[in-house]
Amino acid sequence: MTREKKLTAAVCMTLAGMSFAGIVHAAEQTGAAESTAIAEEDTHALNETVVTAQRRVKRDLDTPATTTIITAKDIEKAGYRNVFEAIDQQIGSTSTSYGEAGQDFGFSAGRLNLRGYDRGTLVMVNGVSMNLKNYPSTENIPASMVERIEIVKGAASTLYGAEAMGGVVNIILKQPKEGETKFTLSQTVGNQFKKSEATYAGNRVIIDVSREWMKDRPHSNDFGVGRVSLIDWWVGRGKRSRVGIIAKLTDELSLNYNYMEGDITRGGKKYLPSGAPSATRYDYRFNDFRHTASLVYQGRENGIHAVLGYNYRKVDGYDFVSNRRLDSNATLNGQVFDVQKNWRMGKDSLIFGYSYQREAADVPRYNRSAARMSNSLYTSYSKQLMPKLNVTLGLRGEIINDPVKDQRILLPQFQTEYMFDRNTAWYVNIGRAFQMPTVDDSFRYTTFNPAGLKPESGWTYETGVKVRRSRDTWKVAVYRMSMANKMGWRQDPVTMNYYATNVGDFRNTGLEVEYTRNINGAWRYTLGGAVSNPQIKDPSNGRGWIQDAGRVEGLIRIDYEKAKWQGNLNLKYLGDREYYKPNSSSGTPQDTPDKLQLNMNVIYTAGRSDTLTFGLYNLLNRRNYSNRYGNLDLPRNFRLTYSHVF
Repeated sequence: MTREKKLTAAVCMTLAGMSFAGIVHAAEQTGAAESTAIAEEDTHALNETVVTAQRRVKRDLDTPATTTIITAKDIEKAGYRNVFEAIDQQIGSTSTSYGEAGQDFGFSAGRLNLRGYDRGTLVMVNGVSMNLKNYPSTENIPASMVERIEIVKGAASTLYGAEAMGGVVNIILKQPKEGETKFTLSQTVGNQFKKSEATYAGNRVIIDVSREWMKDRPHSNDFGVGRVSLIDWWVGRGKRSRVGIIAKLTDELSLNYNYMEGDITRGGKKYLPSGAPSATRYDYRFNDFRHTASLVYQGRENGIHAVLGYNYRKVDGYDFVSNRRLDSNATLNGQVFDVQKNWRMGKDSLIFGYSYQREAADVPRYNRSAARMSNSLYTSYSKQLMPKLNVTLGLRGEIINDPVKDQRILLPQFQTEYMFDRNTAWYVNIGRAFQMPTVDDSFRYTTFNPAGLKPESGWTYETGVKVRRSRDTWKVAVYRMSMANKMGWRQDPVTMNYYATNVGDFRNTGLEVEYTRNINGAWRYTLGGAVSNPQIKDPSNGRGWIQDAGRVEGLIRIDYEKAKWQGNLNLKYLGDREYYKPNSSSGTPQDTPDKLQLNMNVIYTAGRSDTLTFGLYNLLNRRNYSNRYGNLDLPRNFRLTYSHVF
């Protein structure tokens, strides 16, 4: 065992010991508080309602899928900077980025990966897809405006269409509260990050305005001879400005709008495999503009839910070495209209819906634009066959008008749940998933793919158990994924440029376990773990099945809340990661180093108006890889936030 792995094991054992000590201490202190704690836990864990999984309001326990719910309280308590951080700290997430907190670098986007499937997670905000070019980017969503995040793992294309290969994430925004009016100012300072934010919450509207600054980093990757990169990259000071508006137009109709404008600079110096410097230099700047808007209708009595949404992103990059705009510049936009009707028939229910989606890309380099449109009908019927047995059948028919080749798709789903009692459920979930190539792939890579790119498709199979007993909740899931025509990248041996292509098949078999214990009214801890075997088979390399993502995950989370104090300690481990090829021609493939992220956040509320939050992140000061290409997370860093409510 290496020194690094020994340290990892020691930290895990230490935190587990802390959890056990907390249990013992709490048990000594509870006594008369037992009934109060049980009453308080009724709003937690498996009693939480989930909408996204089946387009119905159901308890987590009654939902035949692996689900995770992150509430606004969880986001606040853990000190998550954005949605990416919140999701990345959950079991089943092997997300990657080009820096800290889901950092994008132009269209080299941060990825929210569920169950090891790259470019296979559909991210929505109030039901409006955030995916453009098959990548979900969440940088324009202020964490302070999020009411809850619902994560549903497994294929969900039957209800939500393309891109829901590994799972769906639905970000649900806060809504104005009747009779509430308040104005909040907050300021965050830190050694790597600072932020100013103002929020107005009125009777019918919420307005949030913020600006962030990221510190420059002279060294942002794992650079060196025999390492991943021969380019010593640096990242310059970046900034983001955001505006978010949530308006309750009527009791049944709401308007949501988010805007972000930001920039980031990145450059580097290339070295030879011998370690000697070369004459090659890099110096890029990316300006990023985003708009997201939606109208959401929720009928109170008619069972109708409808969404009209728009998603826009423009990336404008400049190469200061060549003094020209970058070839990767593009403007992307997407539109969606979705309407569904829900009928209740005793204990049974029927959903029927229609969905229209359009995605377009405009790439100046090619002087070309492309657009894709799809029309879908979907239905889901839930039947209570016996008092303890429920079966759900779903089907989606989708017609896709594509620049290269039109598609006609049928996406079935079968779900069943057996309730041993009100607090113990066993479920089975089988579904087909589907994903198209990106819109601009139709003309960006025609030289290498003259016959066009094939859609990705396949099946997921899952069974699991959910248990709630007094203070304890258990979730156990076993799954199998089998996908064809997985998208990936190959290098042209002549130009040395990379191009997108169908690289082969993908498969993954895994086990996920999560346990939560409410010790008393103040303390709660969560233990989680996952083992899987995500593999991809690329016939072109003659190597058979090779690893495509991390195989081992571990989670320890401790929460505290009492009186004026709140606290969170969170450890997320990702090990046995995918291979990478060192830059040296003599190097051999090896594992990406394990990732161990230990964070702590403490909140003190003084009176009714003032709140002080202190967070320490990457406490172990680890060289954590954000992805297999050598990009690193931030070293040890802190954030201090003061908020005042007027």
